[in-house]
Amino acid sequence: MAASNKNELPLDDLSELNAAAGAQPTAPVEADETLPQDAGPGELVAEDATIDEGYADMPDDEPDTEDDPDAGEDFQPAPMRPGTFLVPLSRLGEWEHHPRRGSRFFGRHEKPLLLSAADPASMAEIVVLPAVDGIHPIVDGRFRWAAIREVNSGNEDVPVRCILFDGDEKAAVVAMCDTALGTIGVSAIEQAQALLSLTRTNGVGRTAIANHYPGLTVSKVSNMLIAAEIRAAFPALFDILHEPDRAPISYGVELNKVRKAMGNAFQAVLDRAADLAANGERCRPAEAFDFLQIDRVVDPDAPEPTAARPKPIVPIESEPILGHDDQPVGAYERLADNVDRIRLPDVSGMSLAEREIAADACIGQVLRHFGLAERD
Repeated sequence: MAASNKNELPLDDLSELNAAAGAQPTAPVEADETLPQDAGPGELVAEDATIDEGYADMPDDEPDTEDDPDAGEDFQPAPMRPGTFLVPLSRLGEWEHHPRRGSRFFGRHEKPLLLSAADPASMAEIVVLPAVDGIHPIVDGRFRWAAIREVNSGNEDVPVRCILFDGDEKAAVVAMCDTALGTIGVSAIEQAQALLSLTRTNGVGRTAIANHYPGLTVSKVSNMLIAAEIRAAFPALFDILHEPDRAPISYGVELNKVRKAMGNAFQAVLDRAADLAANGERCRPAEAFDFLQIDRVVDPDAPEPTAARPKPIVPIESEPILGHDDQPVGAYERLADNVDRIRLPDVSGMSLAEREIAADACIGQVLRHFGLAERD
């Protein structure tokens, strides 16, 4: 891939900068970090930059001052950066390759965003691509766009600050994917959607993806792509979930197995899912198969799951049991209050005389435990 260009995208509430066109994504950061305010064209301010919401609980009492409340300057719109232009709200739309397409529009930063959206001139520019059929696809700024629509409902002509992405759509897909794969807060299915766009738009293969992004293997990439394809092809199967944008990858993979096994009969499952979603019925991924009245497909070649080995119990106290030549042959261990254990030795390497001495030592410990060591 080409070297990184200046389009480093926070992608809505994804706040860590990542190389846009091929550099390795950086380590994730906390979601409330922001980008510098003096960033150049194509470099944006993170959308979820939060403010102190303590003002919500402040009383509206008269201020304890005799100053004129109207004294001072009025707020002025932030100056337009080079390359910024105004676009009517009605001419902005969701980008088909955005990793959060189909996801929620608001998160924990909803209140401050809605307050800012009352004056779109105070908000950071929305990064867009050139218009397609009169609509500019939003590369970065989806949450801001939603907030402006919410506050300015009925006013589709409100002007919104925008700036063009410095590159074509393929470069935007790479920048978006690098950011999504290296940022905290992006769900697994959203990352999978980013990878699906990378394969469909840029033709990047699974092996190349696995080599580029640390932590991914070809198998993981394959499963992520399957889950993203299932969501894109059959959205009703995800609409029945309480949180479709947080669905696990395994959910899409298992549904794909059912689709292959059922063939044409799978259409009945889709119809049932559409009816359930339309009626507002929701479930968790673990309940979805019962919800849809289908059975999971068991792979006959899959290995039997191995039972997890229990973790060793570490004693609170341990007293050695001494045998031949005062060598430890076992231990008297306290595991908890009123819970004791005698750990016996491995006798495979002991002579008969050593075994007898070790046995006497262990028996003596048992007798002491029961208070019988002094009895004749």
